[in-house]
Amino acid sequence: MSDSRKQTESSSTRDDFRRFFLRGVAAVLPTLLTIAIIVWAYRFINDYVGVYITRGMVAICSAISPEPDPAWVDFEKDPLKYGRPIDVWDEWGQRLTEEYKYIHHNALRNTDEEILAAAERQRSAALWRIAATKYKLHLLGFAIGIILVYFIGRFLASFIGRVSWRLGERLLNRIPVIRAIYPSVKQVTDFLFSEADFGFSGVVAVEYPRKGVWSIGLTTGSPMVQVQRRCDKSLQTVFIPSSPTPITGYVVQVPREDVIELNLSVDEAFRFTISGGVIKPGDELPEKTETGG
Repeated sequence: MSDSRKQTESSSTRDDFRRFFLRGVAAVLPTLLTIAIIVWAYRFINDYVGVYITRGMVAICSAISPEPDPAWVDFEKDPLKYGRPIDVWDEWGQRLTEEYKYIHHNALRNTDEEILAAAERQRSAALWRIAATKYKLHLLGFAIGIILVYFIGRFLASFIGRVSWRLGERLLNRIPVIRAIYPSVKQVTDFLFSEADFGFSGVVAVEYPRKGVWSIGLTTGSPMVQVQRRCDKSLQTVFIPSSPTPITGYVVQVPREDVIELNLSVDEAFRFTISGGVIKPGDELPEKTETGG
C-alpha cells in the first residue's frame, strides 16, 4: 500500500512539473523569440552592411590622419585591450593582439621605403581600428546602414528607382545559378515585407477539399472568364493557404452561394493557419460552461 502511494505521489509530481514547465515555456517563449529576432536583425544588418561602413570610416580616417590623437587612444594599453587576440604572449605573460603586432612591428624600422610605407599603412589602420572598437564606432556604422537601407527604399519608390530595379532583376534572372534561387527568395520577402494587401478582400470558409470539410480561405476577386462562362452560378476566387506555411496554398473557384463570409481579419486568418488552428480570435473561442460541483 505504501509503495502504491509513493508511485502515485511520484507520478503526480512528474505531472505537476511537466504542466508548470510547459506553462512557463508558453509564458517565456514569445519574449525570448522576440529578443532573438531583434538580435538576429541587428547582426544581419551589422555583419552585411554596418561592418563594411565601419571599415570605410576607418580607411577614410587613415587617409586623413596617420594615427588618432594619443589622448583618445593609448598606443600601449588599448591595442592589448581592444585588439583581436593572437596566440602570442610577451615576456610578461600578456596575450598580444593582431593590432599590437602591426603597431610595434619591426618593419617600421626598416630602411626600405616600400616596406616602411606598407608597415606604416598597416599601423595606421590598426590604430584607427582600435579607436573604432574602443568608442564603439561600429554602432555608428550600424546606424548608417539603417539610414542607407531607408534611402534605398525611398529611391526604389521613385520612377527611376523602379526602372533601375527591374533592369537589375532581369539581369539576375539571366544568371544560371541565381535565377534558380532569386525568384523563390523574392516571393517570400515580397510576401513578408510588401505593403500591398495582395488583393485579399475578406476571409471566408469554403467546403474544400470535399463536401463536408471546411477550410479557411481568402477572397481574391472575380473568377477566370472562361470558367465563369461555363458555369451557371456566380463564382468567387478563393485562395486557401496551407498550414503552417501560408505563403503556399491552393486557388479554387467556387459558387458565391457556397461561401461563408467570416468576421475575421486577414492577419487573424494567417495566425489561425500558421498555428494549425490553435490560435483563434477572441470571439471565436468556445464559450466556457460552468460545471456543477
